[in-house]
Amino acid sequence: MKILSIQLENFRSFTEASFQFHDITVISGHNGAGKSTLAEAVVWCLFGTDIAGRQKQDEKLMRLGEKRMAVTVTWLIHGKSVVISRTRASRQGSTLLVNGKRAQPGQIEGWFGTVQEFLSVFVPGYFSSLEPKEAKTVLSRCVPDIPKEDVLARMTSVHASMLARDQFVMGLDSIEFAMQKVRDEIKECEAERLRLEGQCQAYQAVLRRGEPQPYVPSVTDEERARYEAAKRELMELEASQGNRKERLRDLYARRDSLGRAFRALRDSLPQADTHCHTCGQPLPEDQAARILQEIAQKRKASLAKMKELYDEGNQVQAEIAKLEAMPDYDAPHPELVEFVQTMEARLKDEHYREVAYAAQLRAYEQAKGHFTQAQEDLQATAEHLEGLKQRLQALQEFRFEYLRAQHEQLNGLFRHVAIHLMDVNKETGEVREAFRIEWKGRPYRLLSYSEKIRCDIEIGRALAQAKGEAMPVYVDNAESVQRLMDETFSGQVIAAYVADGPLTVSKMPEAQGA
Repeated sequence: MKILSIQLENFRSFTEASFQFHDITVISGHNGAGKSTLAEAVVWCLFGTDIAGRQKQDEKLMRLGEKRMAVTVTWLIHGKSVVISRTRASRQGSTLLVNGKRAQPGQIEGWFGTVQEFLSVFVPGYFSSLEPKEAKTVLSRCVPDIPKEDVLARMTSVHASMLARDQFVMGLDSIEFAMQKVRDEIKECEAERLRLEGQCQAYQAVLRRGEPQPYVPSVTDEERARYEAAKRELMELEASQGNRKERLRDLYARRDSLGRAFRALRDSLPQADTHCHTCGQPLPEDQAARILQEIAQKRKASLAKMKELYDEGNQVQAEIAKLEAMPDYDAPHPELVEFVQTMEARLKDEHYREVAYAAQLRAYEQAKGHFTQAQEDLQATAEHLEGLKQRLQALQEFRFEYLRAQHEQLNGLFRHVAIHLMDVNKETGEVREAFRIEWKGRPYRLLSYSEKIRCDIEIGRALAQAKGEAMPVYVDNAESVQRLMDETFSGQVIAAYVADGPLTVSKMPEAQGA
């Protein structure tokens, strides 16, 4: 394929311009004349990016002060003329047309590949500027897929057997998708393991304390009966003796106490929490259901206690009202008052001990009944996690061998270039992924500008050959590359030279091309 013509409207410094292109096209002009703009116009027309492949650059590419921008590039693709145009006329984005109709999804990529693939061929120097991961992706997509069986044969037998039944129908993309899926599963499995570990530790702490000692009431039935009788007697004595002020103080205190107890119960009604207290993950449905049932029982007991407090409060209030209407009398007998107060303190302590025992017994029974299952779940989760990690290692090895096989094929297309994808530790023999480019045995970073361009031209030519498509190449600052036309190009050549004069686009003379 090759570029036949370019039409620009309000693109960069151009208001309106049209240029014709040839098999070997020379672009010349002084700095700032727009030589690089023509290459950028081609890229924006195809992909909507700038010449570095960056998106959302329309405002910078549009001529200052204008609200509309358009680029039309006429291509010769598979022997047919194809007109591709992109127009930006609003803030909503640009419109891409192919022969006057909206481009179909994937149509441009089907001809030219991704923007990174296209730029790696079209603009020498772009590929070498990519991050290693991005460069590997470009290489892998330009080289035909490697049969799965060939990749498995290069792997360790253990990892190869793990992937024997897997299907990677989309090549490297399928492998990347499978690896991400396993990583997500590992993350979920690790969270579940943490939850189960916390649960087992909690159960172990309860079991180590052992079964709680049976609850034995300290107040006998006889003492309770004596207390009730004494309380009634005290009330009768207080009423008969008329110690209204003392009784009222007690009733006021009792009313306040009942109010505080009622509010405390109301504000502390248990709420269901079906998440692990250690890791915060949701509990399994059966455990959540048991927790909800236990909370419901606790709430029922609390509400019953609140009703008791409420009823007693009404009784106290009624007695207060009655006593406030009575005249003052002498205080009740001190021994009777002391006995009632002592019994009330003992009964209160009795209640707390009974509630504490019930809670400890429930925790012990729950730990005893679920600890073994929690251990089994933890073991199963740990084994599953280990299997996932081994599978991820197998996928990583498959990806590595897949890339290595692809790039071995690609390196077969080079004459002077060598792309290194791995380094071997001479002491341990360990193989690690790497990415280094050499040209004629020299590292890319040590090459001169001219040598780097020649290296990138060779890489681009190999990528185009691997895709089976002749692609145009745009060489900027071509005056810095000695005997540029001695290089082998797979398709159209566009060479931009700095010259003292306005922008010109012309066919290279035969003599110069020779």
